[in-house]
Amino acid sequence: MQLQQISVDILNQLIAISKQLKDNEFSAPLEILSKNSIGKHIRHIVEFYDLMLIGHVSGNVDYDKRSHDRILEENRVLAIEKMNALAVEILAITNDQPITMFANYSIDGNDPVKIDTTLFRELQYNIEHAVHHMAIIKIALLNAFKEVAIPQGFGIAYSTIKYQKDSECAQ
Repeated sequence: MQLQQISVDILNQLIAISKQLKDNEFSAPLEILSKNSIGKHIRHIVEFYDLMLIGHVSGNVDYDKRSHDRILEENRVLAIEKMNALAVEILAITNDQPITMFANYSIDGNDPVKIDTTLFRELQYNIEHAVHHMAIIKIALLNAFKEVAIPQGFGIAYSTIKYQKDSECAQ
């Protein structure tokens, strides 16, 4: 249950940020993000989790098959609703299972890679992937939206948080 709860905590942090932004701030292209928006980064995280959950049912996951849903990256309320729905689905996961992941790193798209993995491994990957994008979102928030209260640990790897805590205890 630990991976599931961490994922839900991540989604809740993203929801907390989203609730503080105005609609136009959520979807605003920001120079510091190479003219991408906070909404695009959140949509990207959401689509990865969504594809993983589809893989939970089908036994196959392909993160290259993202829909790049513009509505999700522009509509803050819809993004919040989707994150809440994902949290419910993630908490319902009780057992690990094999999954086949497909990826394609060739320019012409004709050389797919097939990787045997598991649901829990993909859940762990999604955590690390989300934290990476949250670190980018945090940079944007600190530069463009200083009034937004950023949750403690937002965009910081769990191993880094543990290391910092252990270092403080040792001193």
